[in-house]
Amino acid sequence: MDEETTSYRQALLNEIGAESAAGMGYSSTRFVDRACSVLESGEEFTEFNVCRISGKVSRGWPVLLDAYSFSPSDGVLNLIVSVFSGAEEPEPLLTEEIKRTVAAAFRFLEGSVHESLADSWDESHDAHAVCSEVFSFATGGEMTKACIYLISDRPLGASLGNIPEMALGTQRVDLHLWDIARLARMEASSGGREDIVIDFQGKYRQGIPALPAGLDIQTRYESYMCVMPGAILANLYDSFGGRILEQNVRAFLGDNRKVNKGIRDTLRNEPEMFFAFNNGLTVTVSDLETQIGESGQTEITKATGLQIVNGGQTTASLYWASKAGADLSKVRVQMKLSRLPEDGFEDAVHNIARFANAQNAVSASDLFAGHPYFKRLEGISRGTLAPPAKAGEGNTYWYFERTTGSYKVELRRKKSLEAKLWQMLNPKKQILTKTDVARYAATFEGLPHIVSSGAQKNIAAFGKSIVQQWGIDPTIFDGPYFQRVVSRAILTRAVDAAIPAQKWYPGSIVRPLTSYTLALMSSRMRAAGLQPAYDVIWRTQRVPDIFMQEAMRVAELVLPLLMDIPEAQVRNRLVTEWVKREACWVRVEASSIKLSSEFLAAGTVAGDRVSGKPLQWRDRAQLLWRDGAWKRLHAWEREEQKLTQGERDIVEWAAIASEFSPKGFRLDKLEEAMRHAIDEGFV
Repeated sequence: MDEETTSYRQALLNEIGAESAAGMGYSSTRFVDRACSVLESGEEFTEFNVCRISGKVSRGWPVLLDAYSFSPSDGVLNLIVSVFSGAEEPEPLLTEEIKRTVAAAFRFLEGSVHESLADSWDESHDAHAVCSEVFSFATGGEMTKACIYLISDRPLGASLGNIPEMALGTQRVDLHLWDIARLARMEASSGGREDIVIDFQGKYRQGIPALPAGLDIQTRYESYMCVMPGAILANLYDSFGGRILEQNVRAFLGDNRKVNKGIRDTLRNEPEMFFAFNNGLTVTVSDLETQIGESGQTEITKATGLQIVNGGQTTASLYWASKAGADLSKVRVQMKLSRLPEDGFEDAVHNIARFANAQNAVSASDLFAGHPYFKRLEGISRGTLAPPAKAGEGNTYWYFERTTGSYKVELRRKKSLEAKLWQMLNPKKQILTKTDVARYAATFEGLPHIVSSGAQKNIAAFGKSIVQQWGIDPTIFDGPYFQRVVSRAILTRAVDAAIPAQKWYPGSIVRPLTSYTLALMSSRMRAAGLQPAYDVIWRTQRVPDIFMQEAMRVAELVLPLLMDIPEAQVRNRLVTEWVKREACWVRVEASSIKLSSEFLAAGTVAGDRVSGKPLQWRDRAQLLWRDGAWKRLHAWEREEQKLTQGERDIVEWAAIASEFSPKGFRLDKLEEAMRHAIDEGFV
């Protein structure tokens, strides 16, 4: 291992060792969680679930799984297995050990789909639910391919032999090896992820025809008008998934897997006219290589850091059409491609996304990544020194990372001594990301089911709220607001760290349990006109003991409400799916769990404008209307016919209303209809 990898590994093991000593789980499990977090940040996959599973198939061969992730938007199932050493001098990973570990993960997949592996465990066991979920993905038409990720704190051997290709029937199974060196490179990269490098000439045996449209020598900005073959575009999405879609576009697409009707009809009837009928793509790259083709025209042969900032629907539709058997050989897509300078690259990408999408029906919150709210937060964070957390320590900053990797970029610009001083003022543990801020806000505002649905869905919902508030009065996002964000970060991270050390904690659901616990506590405090003592938390930079004691007591009471899943609510009864449902939050909030009088007296203060008013049913109904829940309920009722005629009528009104401000009887009837529907299985 080189010096940087060795240093990274030692720091990682120290961090894992400290967490394990604090009761946060075994070192091997902490490594899986930490490594998966790195891969999630790098957009290798989304919303992973740690689930240590070990067993045997009917023939006695071992099966193994440490975590899994499923992406509904592109149908990719990721199975993660680890080889953890923890040794001071780790042995290199050799071919045979890799083969054995990967084979055990593949047998888990194969056994789940073809051999009723789920029956090896009791129905109450997580392994049974995960096997059943994998079976549903594979046999229900949701899964397009599977990937096995092998992660390790050891380096790969100098030379690896051939590892057999894998397939589940006609669906391929890709292998991704992430040893400690590759994980270190991922974390060291300024963008926090591996660059996407596409060698068009090497992989597709052709360059992409391009017409140079502009060149600014001073800024090194280049622009090209290109003709992208549809089959190549679909293959890029197949290979890289959501990683090639800029964050705004990815959030806008959500989990939509349908082929746009216009695109479908063109592909079916006039594929050669696709170029003329479709609006095309807007794409950015950080670097590219060109050549002059045989016909004398410019061709792009290689692109680095490719991001589709407009045209995600076209890209996804071509992908799903190809999966359905459509012939894309005659399809061509127009593409405007811009190479942007490294300095300010991410800001430029967000701005291009904003303006490229401005002519389409995309809301401001869908383009939230470039919103001035984040610039405001960044400015406040750079100018607000936090009090010392311990006696003898100095003041520090909570560094808000508006653009991914900006902390690393800024640190690298400092010389050695200056870098150490800067890092003391801006400790790594006090970095705040956009997804962090969205998580804390949604948790304390009573939306733990949205938090549990994943970072992309949560930040999209957060964006709607912020855009609305910003439009009313942007001045509320001031210094005290930032201090509240930091205080919520301190509270959330402390509860995250404390839950695994509790004797009653079963494992696997730290984040959902934290979100539901804090959301319930916040809801109960709001109802009493109270809020956490944010000013105390900010001044001391720690969570008051009375708050932590109450949080652990409430978490233990909330846990059974998450673990005991109503049979009608979630297929295969996975906790990780149940906590995403509003019905789960309705059940928790309607429970008899109360905050202790001691805590209310000593651990809270009177609410003010920062904490907001209690979220009444009128406000919740408005949120449901904005999120399209009444339309979904209306569609569900047409199929299920569970509501009374009066409830059905009021839901129909809410579903088609162009403006939404119900009062009195109508508002009460809407609440009655929603509760009735949830009782009947509406999610």
